Amino acid sequence: MKSATTSRTSTTPAASTRRSATTRRRTSKNSTMPPDASHQHPSDRRSPGFSCSLVPSASLVASLHRRRGSRRTQIRHHQPQKPTVRAIGAAPYCHVVFTRPLSHPAIPSPPRPDTLQGVNDELDSAHSPEARAVLRERFGFDGFRPGQERLIAGVLAGRDTLGVLPTGGGKTLCYQLPAFMLDGLVVVVSPLISLMQDQVDRARRLGLRAASLTSQDPREVQDEGQRAIAEGRLDLLFCSPERLEAARLRRLLGASPVSLITVDEAHCISEWGHEFRPAFRRIRRLRAIVRTPVLAVTATATPAVRDDIVRVLGMRDPVRVVTSFDRPNIRWLVARQRPGPERIRAMVRLIRCAPPECAERALIVYAPTRRQVVSVRRALAGQGVIGDAYHAALPKEERQAVQQRFMSRESNVVVATCAFGMGIDRGDVWAVFHYAFPGSLESYYQEAGRAGRDGAQSMAMGFVDKGDWQVPQAFLDRAYPAPRDVLGFLKRLRSRSGAATRAPASAIIGRGSAHVPHLKWLMRSGAVALAPDFERWIENWPDGEEEGPPSVAGPPLTVTGEPPDLAPLVSARNQARHRLRAMQRYSGRRGCRRMSLLRYLGETVNWRSCASCDWCERRRTGRT
Repeated sequence: MKSATTSRTSTTPAASTRRSATTRRRTSKNSTMPPDASHQHPSDRRSPGFSCSLVPSASLVASLHRRRGSRRTQIRHHQPQKPTVRAIGAAPYCHVVFTRPLSHPAIPSPPRPDTLQGVNDELDSAHSPEARAVLRERFGFDGFRPGQERLIAGVLAGRDTLGVLPTGGGKTLCYQLPAFMLDGLVVVVSPLISLMQDQVDRARRLGLRAASLTSQDPREVQDEGQRAIAEGRLDLLFCSPERLEAARLRRLLGASPVSLITVDEAHCISEWGHEFRPAFRRIRRLRAIVRTPVLAVTATATPAVRDDIVRVLGMRDPVRVVTSFDRPNIRWLVARQRPGPERIRAMVRLIRCAPPECAERALIVYAPTRRQVVSVRRALAGQGVIGDAYHAALPKEERQAVQQRFMSRESNVVVATCAFGMGIDRGDVWAVFHYAFPGSLESYYQEAGRAGRDGAQSMAMGFVDKGDWQVPQAFLDRAYPAPRDVLGFLKRLRSRSGAATRAPASAIIGRGSAHVPHLKWLMRSGAVALAPDFERWIENWPDGEEEGPPSVAGPPLTVTGEPPDLAPLVSARNQARHRLRAMQRYSGRRGCRRMSLLRYLGETVNWRSCASCDWCERRRTGRT
């Protein structure tokens, strides 16, 4: 390394046509931070060591009746009576038994398919010593997690880079560390608006000069952030993709020394992904102004989604680093159980029978609808399991308060819709329960993968009944309406108001926002044009739904006269159906669930028994 203020290393000839990846280090001694728990290596934490197996239902029920007391218990204060306790999950399956130690070890993860296309060992060695020094001095870690070093090597070489790391795999470090070393501003485009201030605060504690720009910020905050960009006073800028569309910000970034554009949660770019956000596809426009490398990171991307990310971002000969999706410390369990009191009782039994080590760890319970979130939280509280409720219809301040209590460990239990979790950085989640399954395996893997990020033994339990699929099917039909319904809505718009619709936005979207999906697809097809504020609200729906659509000057909607191209809608609808069928197959699968997940996500695995799911455990014990 060179001087304490600036250290430069030359790039390889392969990167000479790009912006120089000149690097530097800032070495203020008093800004070194201790390691964050979310980045801690699995080997640094002790596993509580619980496993699952099957026992006869009658003996389980008797065992539970002997151990159940009338005392109502809050999870964070509860201590089980014995180290080995049985609990019935559901009939005909899954009966879960917690034991210590493991009856036999789970099979190891398959070989990690880390790849670093186009980046050779010489390039690795050119930057590794300096990057490792920054890792120790700034982050307090002795080594990288799988895939991190190779991702960072690609970034420092000035290459477009795509990284697919598992949930809790340390994606944030892959752009924070280069921000210490690159000359210029690192721009992070993220959908996590509600968590941006927390991301900014963490970066500042590390010693980075960080700020965020979102449409929700007060005017004076936005002005100060833009002045900081213009004056070169920032190392790291977080912003939403919608905010990047502001002409003033694009001009400002075009005139600034931007060294890297990072796209967080990059699967949102792809129409094949489960959380498609059209605004992400317009990030490519920034690349026409700011000619700098792009780092795209995500935790859930099938091979088709990865290829789509590369294509949409215009990545040139990108470095691809794809680590294994395997989470061998998670037990993948499914229980057939009727919704309602029986399902609640099953969850409470699992909570009360968990090993003592779980008493101070966290639990997330996912439910598909807001009404179910409220009822499940109330039912659990009635059994002594006290927690918070979280869904998109809560006021912004209340959602932030729930997140803060969970992150600060004031609350250990959250019952939530899928709106909770993305960007939540808490490693000690001992279990994730799904009161009912979501509409895709990608969503399920992302949500269930929030368990065991500290490497400790954890559980992903999903409950299922035949009637549960009505809700995700209804969500699918609403998000991807039939083309004839979209055309019918367009016909009504034309007949009622001609070219311009001057009705308030609240009247256009219909009761219960019923017409929002129709507007989305008509807008994407070019058949209608919306006022900018109204368009942003439509794209981000249901976020902000509780506040209603914005008031706009002039007509909120104009019918352009262009014939709508609904082929993308048909394709997206078919993809959503495929994802739902894959989720249904997983929940009713006669076979290894862990292998099913990995194969769906594009990994080649083939083993006889994983010892990490209820099916393989039943097969091992002869109870299939």
